[in-house]
Amino acid sequence: MMNSKSFSNAKSVVHSKIGPQHYETLEWIATTRGISMTQALRSLLEEARQQETEAILGSRLDGLARTLTGVIEQQARHATRIEALVSILRGIENAQVDRETQILQTQGAVVGMTQLVYAHLLAMVEGSSRADEISASAQKKIQALRGEA
Repeated sequence: MMNSKSFSNAKSVVHSKIGPQHYETLEWIATTRGISMTQALRSLLEEARQQETEAILGSRLDGLARTLTGVIEQQARHATRIEALVSILRGIENAQVDRETQILQTQGAVVGMTQLVYAHLLAMVEGSSRADEISASAQKKIQALRGEA
């Protein structure tokens, strides 16, 4: 246990180190909280350290929040660009389908026209005195086109 003289010495050392006003504040905190002055001092130092940590971390968290906000905004811009590209690709795809449909329709019309011309020419050749000669010449040309010559 601390005797009266050593308590008085400790009190005067603390009093001289922190000053009378701060000593009274420390004594008041210890009395209000029902703790010793050493515990009050430790508590105040811990609170000060937490406040300092919060101040340091607070600015870092603010910086991180700004960075995260920037990243989110950039992702939103990228998403908008991707949506625009997808829309363009869909337009190209639809145009390609339309062109293919037109090509198939044109091809069908050409095949139909070719069949009509063939039928007309066949009718003309069959009625001709040179039908055998025309037929033999056509056979030779078809074989030459096929590489059967």
